[in-house]
Amino acid sequence: MSFNVAEIRDRSERLHARLAVERYETRAGLKGRSNFAGLFSTHRFLLGPEILPAIQRELAVAEGDNRRRLTALFGWVARQHIEAELAPLEDELRAWESGATVALREREVPLRRVPAAIARSPQRGVRMAWEAARNRRAEEASALRLDVVQREREAVRQLGLGDFLETWERISGLDLHGVARQAIEILTRTEAPYRAAFLREVSRRIGAEARSAARSDATWLNGIIWLSQPFAINPLLVAIRRDLDEMELPLPREGVVRIDFDRRPLKEAQSFCAAIRVPGDVVLVVSPVGGWSDARSLLHEIGHTLHFTYTSATLPWEDRALGDTSVTETFAVLFESLTLDPDWVSGSTGLTGATLSEYLALAGFLQLYRLRRTAALLLYEMELAVSTGVSELAARYVAVLGGATGFAHDPLDYLEDVRRGFWSARQLRAQMLSAVLAGSLTSRFGERWYRDRAAGAFLRELLSAGQRDDANQLATQLGQERLTPAALLRKVDRWAS
Repeated sequence: MSFNVAEIRDRSERLHARLAVERYETRAGLKGRSNFAGLFSTHRFLLGPEILPAIQRELAVAEGDNRRRLTALFGWVARQHIEAELAPLEDELRAWESGATVALREREVPLRRVPAAIARSPQRGVRMAWEAARNRRAEEASALRLDVVQREREAVRQLGLGDFLETWERISGLDLHGVARQAIEILTRTEAPYRAAFLREVSRRIGAEARSAARSDATWLNGIIWLSQPFAINPLLVAIRRDLDEMELPLPREGVVRIDFDRRPLKEAQSFCAAIRVPGDVVLVVSPVGGWSDARSLLHEIGHTLHFTYTSATLPWEDRALGDTSVTETFAVLFESLTLDPDWVSGSTGLTGATLSEYLALAGFLQLYRLRRTAALLLYEMELAVSTGVSELAARYVAVLGGATGFAHDPLDYLEDVRRGFWSARQLRAQMLSAVLAGSLTSRFGERWYRDRAAGAFLRELLSAGQRDDANQLATQLGQERLTPAALLRKVDRWAS
């Protein structure tokens, strides 16, 4: 049977939208059980053994823009072959997660909301008790998570595109070994300033127990919950809209963008942006905790939202919705980084003087913590990918993540932190590219580019390209020979000061 690539593209676009809706409704707590397996069963056409070869035949003779789009389509369809194999297990895991609760001292909360409980707990003993209770509960799903990892390996092998890492490099377009080398460089170059900042900030906040700092301490610190009032999410959104209006880059209103701040028992603790249709239908989802983490999450998701809504509708679907997701993550990181800009923070929150200085020192340390954790997670995921004994990697997880951050990690989390497709590599590339973009904006439009009309026009042009260009190409357009950690590393001294 002859397969038309135009039909494959059309069916892919429809499945892409259906999957986006399912992810949004499940993660936002609007439904208790996902049905990804059911979605894939109604789109069997894309999962047939002839589909990928049909795209490859077109790729063999394609050139220029058509070749780029076919490469993106091939990678996305190949990934759906993997996801379809894992869907029944993922549905089961999500159903367990949405139904699981954790009890502590006569209080019971949904498993997904435990990070919020930790962030709001001023007493260290209570935070550690919540973390221990959560880990005991999460252990019930450890066998299921291991099944997912093993099934993924089999699904990747069935594609016949090479070994595990080769396959993911091919369908993602990432040079994973190259990004891993950059991760090592980042960890090496930031080691000394990070340790100094760690001793200063963690000792200040949790005292003599800093040497036994745990991940629950990091979760609490990341909230900066004691600054809830200055970073209250609704007034902050008003301030952000004001700045975007000054840039003539307004955040679209209802009808194009929906903003979901609602609290729901099943809502994930992690905020996200659901792009149902690019452009045209985007949901910005924030799970309010209180404190700085709300502000950081809001700005991060606004960066995504602007990208998805200002992408040109005239672009082919592959350039609008597929491509290198490091790019959309770049815009998210760019706007999130405003929480480290003294003028922006002071103007948007009212913080001044010693309180502002103290906040900036802690926020800079936490930014460096997340950067190092991302770099370490990629290195761990690379080890996991080539390991023949997955269940034996728990000790390596503790060593690699704990060693890089100074916060002890529980071995029970050795699979829970892993996101399929080496998302940590894309996050790391986004951090690097965001530093390049921020430097370009500052040199062209000044330190307050976020209120400059010309900067808004410059950003609109970049946003309109969707994900047509990958992170390396965008770095070149911004004046770099290639994407490297250099610009990012220049920012570290300010973060750790």
